[in-house]
Amino acid sequence: MSGPRYQYTLTTAMSVLLLALLFGNAQAIAAELANASSHPDIASLVKKIIEAQLESHVQARPYSVTREYKVFGSDSDRPRTEVLAQINFLPPNVKSYDIDKSTGGMGEKVVRRILDHEIDATRDPKMMMVNDSNYDFAFAGAGIADGRPCYKLEIKPRHERKELLNAMIWVDKDSYRILRIEGDPAKSPSFWVKDVHVVIQYAEVAGMWLQTETQALAHLRFGGEYRIVSRDVDYDVARTVATNATQARAHRRHSSALIAATVR
Repeated sequence: MSGPRYQYTLTTAMSVLLLALLFGNAQAIAAELANASSHPDIASLVKKIIEAQLESHVQARPYSVTREYKVFGSDSDRPRTEVLAQINFLPPNVKSYDIDKSTGGMGEKVVRRILDHEIDATRDPKMMMVNDSNYDFAFAGAGIADGRPCYKLEIKPRHERKELLNAMIWVDKDSYRILRIEGDPAKSPSFWVKDVHVVIQYAEVAGMWLQTETQALAHLRFGGEYRIVSRDVDYDVARTVATNATQARAHRRHSSALIAATVR
């Protein structure tokens, strides 16, 4: 067969094949989303979320991370303060930090307070763990985070502590790892802070599941609005991290403006 009729037949066949492929992909995506949106048993889901967190703790190794902090005021898109910090972790529960670079000012004091809080929380991770001792859970549907189908759960603290959040969490439906947390502290970190809203992102780093990005929007009673953004920019997992507890305590300089003490 040749000529116009052959070309017409070939074009029609290719169109049918293309439509079949597109329709098949659409069906697969729809099935995936439908599966993700099905209401799971909340008790079983919470159990798997807790197991995933415990597994992450077991997989933890010594590492050093370079983290970038930027502190913005309400009147500018340019940061008032930029800080580059080196955070060292030694399993199971020891952290220390050094400030490598800083533009100074109140923003650096705020970053030091945040890092002090992170070190304290590392000593007793159960205080911040997303489990049924710290939170009540409610299923909130399905969603997507980092391109992954997720379960969305609303978490409400069982205790009024600044370490806990009234928040929404996005949980990978395959690994049950938490990909994202967004919410507000159950208790204000300071009299000077009216409210704080935080967004925390997680990712896999060298086989470990770590908090890698944080954004916080804080409203102070007398200082207006501040926004703090942190991002992990480099990891060194190969070397053993030496931790000096005395040196870590020396970094603790508390500020009256305790912005986002729950962050990180």
